[in-house]
Amino acid sequence: MDDKARCSLKKHLGAVGISSWDDITRSALYDFRDHLDESVSPGSAKTICAWVKSLFHRYQDEVSLPAGWEAILQVKGDTTRGTYLTPDELKRLEGVEVKSEVEKIVLVEALIEAYTGARISDVMNFGEENFSGEYLTYTSQKTKVTATVPVSKKTKGWIAYAQAHREDEPTLMSRNRIIRRLCKRAGIDSPVKTRRGGVEKVSPKWEAISSHSFRKSCATNLVEAGASLNDAKIALGHTTTQMTERYVCSSRPNLSKKAMAYFL
Repeated sequence: MDDKARCSLKKHLGAVGISSWDDITRSALYDFRDHLDESVSPGSAKTICAWVKSLFHRYQDEVSLPAGWEAILQVKGDTTRGTYLTPDELKRLEGVEVKSEVEKIVLVEALIEAYTGARISDVMNFGEENFSGEYLTYTSQKTKVTATVPVSKKTKGWIAYAQAHREDEPTLMSRNRIIRRLCKRAGIDSPVKTRRGGVEKVSPKWEAISSHSFRKSCATNLVEAGASLNDAKIALGHTTTQMTERYVCSSRPNLSKKAMAYFL
């Protein structure tokens, strides 16, 4: 691994609070995976995970590593279907009690993700300059694709709040813990089946939610409401509908009313 690769790896591990061997837990590694999904391409994520696995293999006899770490860092085939929030659950989350300014900024930015389809890395840079009337326009930092979506007055208010409270931004690791705490507090606890690191289990939904789940919620709820995959692709700033399909968590087909009438 050259110096550039080391700096890149240190940056990505540091983004989720991993700066020493003691910081490496199963939860931290899942947050690391979520961070890579958010910030780099699938190919880069695979490369970075390969670096980490190589490093872990080198020192595994000298340090204590969490069980199943290798499976967590396996990019291909990792799925967390079902970890999205329905419109009803989002409404419940809107009204949840917040107990600190940090919880407030995390909640607000998560809701912006859910109602605009933007990545958290883009949400954190939204400002008045992104608005034109009732529309929000921005260029994704990750894909360089420009997306334009309509926004409500409520979402505009959240964006203004987030812009004024940047100093309260937590790390990604803290953000995901706070999101799960808020979802639990909001009673988002229906059982969901997830598969992570090759292990399938049923757990309350709040345990499976992360920052990235809100972007998946936008894609899934759009398609559930009758939008085409191309509509969702445009809204989320994806380059292909194949990418958008990965974000649609619901297994229910998007049938037209006429098609539904045939079955019912």
